[in-house]
Amino acid sequence: MFIDYVIFGIVDNVVMLVGAFFGLGLEKYLPKSFQVGLGVIIGAGIGNAFSDFMGGVASLNWALAFGTGLGCMIALIAIPFFYKIQKYLK
Repeated sequence: MFIDYVIFGIVDNVVMLVGAFFGLGLEKYLPKSFQVGLGVIIGAGIGNAFSDFMGGVASLNWALAFGTGLGCMIALIAIPFFYKIQKYLK
């Protein structure tokens, strides 16, 4: 139903934005070599995973909630690889 997708989108983005702001504070706890803006990226990734999960919960679609939440968490593994590639290309 259309309203489910609207609810999902609202919950998804609000929680993701909270995660990004959380990442700003997370930065100072990372090793010095990772204190180059990665806190925001990690925070946004965690926020996005949680927001996708909450969007699925809000629309009462448990398969969507757990599937997208898990998929987003798995994708966070790529952050250090992207960082190393980006650093290498400079």
